[in-house]
Amino acid sequence: MKIYLRTIRWVALGTGLLVCLWACISHPLAQPVPEPGQESHGQVTIVPMRHLDLLFMVDNSPSMKPKQDKMKAQFPKLIEALRDRNDGTLPDLRIAILDSDVGAGYSEACGSTVNQGDKGAFQMRDPAGCGANENARWLEYTKGKPVNFTGELSQVFGCLASNVGVKGCGYEHQLGVFQWAFYATENASQWDFLRPEAYLGIVILTDEDDCSAPPNTNMYNKRVLAEGGSLRCGTRGHQCDGAQFAFPTTGPLSVSYASCRARTDVSCDEDKTDTTEATSCNPLTSIADLVNSVKQLKGGGDAADEKVLVAAIYGTPRAGDTTAPVYKIDLAKDPNPYAEANAKIWDYWPICYDPDYSPSSVGVDVAAEHGATGGLRIDAFLNGFPARNRRAYSICESDFGPAMQGVGDALANLMGDLCVPFKLVDTSDKPGLQADCRVAYRIPHEAQDKNGKWTTTWEEKGESLPACDGSRTPDCWEVILGNENGTDVEKSAAKRCPVKGSTPSQMVNVVRKPDNDLPVGTKAVMQCLTCVDPVPGTQPTAGCDY
Repeated sequence: MKIYLRTIRWVALGTGLLVCLWACISHPLAQPVPEPGQESHGQVTIVPMRHLDLLFMVDNSPSMKPKQDKMKAQFPKLIEALRDRNDGTLPDLRIAILDSDVGAGYSEACGSTVNQGDKGAFQMRDPAGCGANENARWLEYTKGKPVNFTGELSQVFGCLASNVGVKGCGYEHQLGVFQWAFYATENASQWDFLRPEAYLGIVILTDEDDCSAPPNTNMYNKRVLAEGGSLRCGTRGHQCDGAQFAFPTTGPLSVSYASCRARTDVSCDEDKTDTTEATSCNPLTSIADLVNSVKQLKGGGDAADEKVLVAAIYGTPRAGDTTAPVYKIDLAKDPNPYAEANAKIWDYWPICYDPDYSPSSVGVDVAAEHGATGGLRIDAFLNGFPARNRRAYSICESDFGPAMQGVGDALANLMGDLCVPFKLVDTSDKPGLQADCRVAYRIPHEAQDKNGKWTTTWEEKGESLPACDGSRTPDCWEVILGNENGTDVEKSAAKRCPVKGSTPSQMVNVVRKPDNDLPVGTKAVMQCLTCVDPVPGTQPTAGCDY
């Protein structure tokens, strides 16, 4: 037995476990956030539920064409990331599309999109032309086969996503559209899209900030010829340290983007407040309400945290860009085709640009079409979800491949991966990794209340599972160290659980009897002794020196 100091930490490994029937094949672990010297409790799914409802919100305002094309080109990477790392199969999928156009309240500012635009209805424009059934409301892929479309999934989705076009209202409701989609009376049937047992993934693609306001709002009504139409979404929905916003805008403003954030003060009561003018209350929809309405799609609270992932590709600084972004309001070319040549208006300038279209190389006007204004309300929306349940990417990246791959990886982890994200203490000189863990089953029990809402409770079943010995007699658990040059099992672990920093490739397996039928969604509580990174210049603790 190795002797080691207990300068270590106990951590609950919280993600989806793979169930192994004698021959172990695993599903990689979701990442907890432990503290040194602390015993944390978490749950892991050991009977994975690979059902995913995937909802895309695609901004269809006039500046979005190049961004839609980039998403379409890289969408296959998201789908590939969802494949099971062992057998290559996809989860049972439903994919629906929303756009950002729900009109502009009582205003006629959006011309052809008055009467509340597309009203939060799922967008299946020309489904037959894209390879989907004429009556399909979303794409469905079950048990390895298309259900309501023909052809390759990525191509069919890409066609449908492109068909939302770029003629939507410039007062985008990127976040509010989720309320329209599921809580508006005319869209009640869209709840059928949400399977009770399925995970929910939401992906937002937009190059402007959210401008969601109540359906009866008047904030869009006042026409201001001297400023861009959607500038009011920023001046009335944002705040920056040391800056004074005015509506209508009368002068320039330039401050550090890092000093700015979304307004989160009390929302206006439209029946009591004239929102056509500047207000001390927030004329936009409460971010907290928008977050809660999404969480309620999966039961709210802890239930939603286990089932929902939100991701956005939006106006936020590019990864690795060391340029300090600026929140800037200044004169810009008037986009109105009937305006005089060289006419200028006040507008909100992009905080980032596609590096292939920098202002210095193609000019400010062309660069703006490939840039994005800051998404401060979208920032606040994402931050309403735990870190494990959110992802943020810049729409100014020239390649959306990393974003699509990242979203797919995050969804795969949410559905049940078993990679151990911390280096485990090896407690023995025996071959392989002898981890010190406690594992026990937790069984789900579902009940429906009088309002039809389902809730899940958990009951711990029996004694803790033993660690597997040489005979690997079920039920037991084991940890496999990945090795690209090792056995087939070790190679599989290395592929599924790549090395990350000081954390080696480690995969947890639970060996079960074939007749041990646990309900789908069964979880385990799992606590493991893990290594603390050594102080620079010192030797690793015994048991952590492998």
